[in-house]
Amino acid sequence: MIRKAVSIEPADHSHVKEWIQRLTEQYDGLLGTASIGKSLCGHEITALHIGSQQRKVLYCGGVHGREWITSLMLLYFVEDLLHAYRTGGCICEMDIGKLMKSGGLTVIPALNPDGIELSVHGAAYDGLSLYLGEELTERCQSPEYCRRWKANARGVDINRNFDAGWDEMRSIAMERGITGPSSEGWTGEYPVSEPETQAVTALCEKERFRHLIAFHSAGEEIYWSYRHYTPARAHIMANILAMSSGYSLSEPDRSASSAGLKDWFMERYHAPAFTVEVGKGSSPLPLSTFPFLYNRLREMLVLGIAI
Repeated sequence: MIRKAVSIEPADHSHVKEWIQRLTEQYDGLLGTASIGKSLCGHEITALHIGSQQRKVLYCGGVHGREWITSLMLLYFVEDLLHAYRTGGCICEMDIGKLMKSGGLTVIPALNPDGIELSVHGAAYDGLSLYLGEELTERCQSPEYCRRWKANARGVDINRNFDAGWDEMRSIAMERGITGPSSEGWTGEYPVSEPETQAVTALCEKERFRHLIAFHSAGEEIYWSYRHYTPARAHIMANILAMSSGYSLSEPDRSASSAGLKDWFMERYHAPAFTVEVGKGSSPLPLSTFPFLYNRLREMLVLGIAI
């Protein structure tokens, strides 16, 4: 359900920050917030927590700059969850009070705030030339090039920087001609080299989540396995997510088969993790698609905590 009181606009850093501040004031005592680190350009990376400290699940959005619609989706869901929790309500016929007492949810709305700023604001972004170098800064004068930006402010693709098959992913990047900082696909100089990657891995080490869902766009697909690290229950859980959303279960192609957050989590903890590609079309997805996208995924977002 989309509430008219909340605006639908690109989830850049100021929008995310203002939304979190409003929710903190409105739902004092129900919502916990914590900075888990800072981006290259000094933007806070914030984690939100709702519910029990036991059996916690992690949702992560905004990993790629042009996929800021995932940040918008998670903030809407957090607000829906808090409203139902406070009022004793349900979401998709699930009692949120009971759900939050038996388990908790941690949400990182925007893991890559600098990348989102580049995608939304382009050459007008103040941090544009701090880390990118002359060549990439010049390319970013093109609005279309910036709009489709996936990487962080150093030109490292966050979802190719995790320590799970990183060497293989670096070789694939080299084969594709990606030999240094780029708008997408560059692995970085070594695994977990970026402050954004470091922030989420440190959080996972501290909290030991039951499972994780990373949200990307687009494709209406769910990736649920990673080599021999996939636990048996992951397939059952993936089928539940697929049935509730109407999305298909898929296997990534070779160019996206490792070094992602899902892959690292599964290898590190031998626990379920999923990548959900929300919506359909070319990212960044138009804002006009958001109401349909969100309403279609509400049940899956709740079930992701319950399973």
